Amino acid sequence: MENIFNHKFIIFGTYSANTLGQIRSLGEAGIRPIAVLVYRNSFRIDKSKYLAKIYNVDSIEDGIDLIQREFGFEEKKPFLYTDRDDIVGLLDKRYGELIDKFYFWNSGGKGHLSKYLNKEEQIKLAKECGFDVPETEVVKVGELPTRLSYPIFTKAVDSLDKWWKGRSFICQNESELLIAYQKMKGVERIMLQQFIDKQNEVPYEGLSVNGGDEIKVLVKSVNYRFTKDSYGIYRHLEIFHDDELEEKMRRFIRSVQYSGVFEIEQIVDKKGRAYFLEANFRVTQYNFAYAKFGVNFPYIYAMSVLQNKLYLEGVKFSEKRPFNVMSEFEDFRISCIHGDISFVKWIKDVMQTDCFQYFDKHDKIPFFFTLLSKLVYSFRKMKKCINK
Repeated sequence: MENIFNHKFIIFGTYSANTLGQIRSLGEAGIRPIAVLVYRNSFRIDKSKYLAKIYNVDSIEDGIDLIQREFGFEEKKPFLYTDRDDIVGLLDKRYGELIDKFYFWNSGGKGHLSKYLNKEEQIKLAKECGFDVPETEVVKVGELPTRLSYPIFTKAVDSLDKWWKGRSFICQNESELLIAYQKMKGVERIMLQQFIDKQNEVPYEGLSVNGGDEIKVLVKSVNYRFTKDSYGIYRHLEIFHDDELEEKMRRFIRSVQYSGVFEIEQIVDKKGRAYFLEANFRVTQYNFAYAKFGVNFPYIYAMSVLQNKLYLEGVKFSEKRPFNVMSEFEDFRISCIHGDISFVKWIKDVMQTDCFQYFDKHDKIPFFFTLLSKLVYSFRKMKKCINK
């Protein structure tokens, strides 16, 4: 097997926890990745001690051009990772010119994966693979549902829609839906789904090699708290054990002919019934927590590629139970400042947390620079309000 340290690792992403998690996951495995970053903001992931080099670009198209120009002629193919659907779609679109130069997550041909970045296609496939799915209609913006009853949830059809968060509304009646439509500029079609009064959202993380020849789901996470319109921001991780559910996931991933890291997410209603929510063909925001838990997906996937089979001997689960994970800035804002969690209770939760998204005792600087950036932003905002 080839030596993994002979290969460069390029993380093509944004100033976000997702990208920082990959940097740290590889860093803790002894690999110093190169970062190509777009959309600079206050999250100072560029301060991570594990980075070998950073390139800032203006667009994802500029980013892939730079990557090809700088790293497209290496003796050993570099690994090219990302955490954004638009970059996944761009790599898929340019599959032919990249596949001989880089290892990246794909479905074996140009345009094959982009089909399944569409939520409508995901829902169809999930049904075929045996998942329960919420009742769904895809309509033109402005049209009313013909089969669904209220309340309903609206969501973007296409994962490549950069304004997908702005397409999400909970509508209790026809009037609220029509008001929501007025806020959906620049989109023609929208997905309407039966609103699930959720008990929880449960993501499952796995990896697939050789177009689905071998697939393994390894981790699930369960939320302690969340809001109706946000993802969980304080949760715990568990080892995944469910043969029946894993077989459905395998059928799904194999149908896509996907090779790479993936997440399949379910939503659970108040009666405990689980519904397919979506699939992500990339790492997601808690990827560093999975590494701390014992499943370093960026490293294990690379080892799997190099040995041409799943590298499950690299999985070493933590014995800590429960293994708690927190998105500290978001949880403080949503649960403590704007929610009903007291500061004392929040501090107790912090003390029981095993992995944070930004603070890490081995790589502290990104957290403190991010905290400083946020304090400066809040001060300036407060000053503007006072001066008005």
